[in-house]
Amino acid sequence: MRTYADSSYILRLVTIEEESQAAMAEYRHLGYPSLFFLPLHELEIRNAILQRAFHQRRSLPAGGRQHVARERDAALGRLEHFKSRRALLEVALDLDAAMGLATKLASAHTERLGARAIDLLHVACALTLACERFLTTDARQAQLAKAEGLKVVSAC
Repeated sequence: MRTYADSSYILRLVTIEEESQAAMAEYRHLGYPSLFFLPLHELEIRNAILQRAFHQRRSLPAGGRQHVARERDAALGRLEHFKSRRALLEVALDLDAAMGLATKLASAHTERLGARAIDLLHVACALTLACERFLTTDARQAQLAKAEGLKVVSAC
């Protein structure tokens, strides 16, 4: 089954936080499917990891900041590990087609569901890649994906 995970779901797989265990358990339950991985994912996930380090570093005294770099490097290492073992399949996508579809999804669903632009774009990417299953940790995005006929697995 062709499976797309939004960035929030993949982020849970590569970081250690409370929600990570539920996402990893669900991923394991699904049989460790390969997930499409776009440049959009790369940007969002790397930036989220680096942004977390920035905020942690700002809130800690100088002596307590060493673990921040270790956590950041471990998360980035896990991301690379997922890519190297092809659990994350790097693919190219016609971004113009995905953006056009996201615009149509906005007209069809945003007023009713309150979808954000990034939610629309991730669902449009999944549809453009002809995915059947959509993994997310975002309840609003799950509603949007379901509305478009995707089988949603949510670790919310």
